[in-house]
Amino acid sequence: MEDHQHVPIDIQTSKLLDWLVDRRHCSLKWQSLVLTIREKINAAIQDMPESEEIAQLLSGSYIHYFHCLRILDLLKGTEASTKNIFGRYSSQRMKDWQEIIALYEKDNTYLVELSSLLVRNVNYEIPSLKKQIAKCQQLQQEYSRKEEECQAGAAEMREQFYHSCKQYGIMGENVRGELLALVKDLPSQLAEIGAAAQQSLGEAIDVYQASVGPTEQVLPMLRFVQKRGNSTVYEWRTGTEPSVVERPHLEELPEQVAEDAIDWGDFGVEAVSEGTDSGIS
Repeated sequence: MEDHQHVPIDIQTSKLLDWLVDRRHCSLKWQSLVLTIREKINAAIQDMPESEEIAQLLSGSYIHYFHCLRILDLLKGTEASTKNIFGRYSSQRMKDWQEIIALYEKDNTYLVELSSLLVRNVNYEIPSLKKQIAKCQQLQQEYSRKEEECQAGAAEMREQFYHSCKQYGIMGENVRGELLALVKDLPSQLAEIGAAAQQSLGEAIDVYQASVGPTEQVLPMLRFVQKRGNSTVYEWRTGTEPSVVERPHLEELPEQVAEDAIDWGDFGVEAVSEGTDSGIS
């Protein structure tokens, strides 16, 4: 027959604390005992040896019974030199933590403290974490949807960009440089258009003039283009061909400076001439 001490007992979580007290596994005054233990823990952690694991244990928000057991095991290694021939430790650190463990085990105070932590986690911490997880999952779904929308929008804008580049007759790799190259070809194209206009506009202008009547002068701009071809506004206004035509010089922008580099500018040191008046008297 199975030992009755090892038979599991089904206890509702919310009633675990009351069950421990009612069955006299813990003292009715466990709260005052826990306060005393917390005070001793706060005093003991002020003097601790340098240990990475101890530092991690002490960095937690709440130090409970099992943390104290682990700290005591670690102190047995760091305080081994203080052990006397009777197997006792003269180190005050060891005495403090041994006293804390003894207070925890007195009247099974550690059981009631751990059960209160369990009840709090079940009733408050876990539901709060579930809400946070649900909210994060909802946000993840929204961000995934927005990511898909942005990717679709980016693909659409990319298609529009290449379509516009195709309309302008450029590749789209260096838009400014390619457009400047097209502008450089503009004078020759205008010259070709002007030459073609001189050859083909005359008959059309005469037909339109005949339909309107000989008394009214029509299409002065087209007549000028048909006569002069590719000309300037100065020649159109004054009737005189300019001696020199200065076209704007198109300069490409320099390469952009990398973000992690600092552009200090061109602050060259120039020698100041003797006749320079700096305005300082």
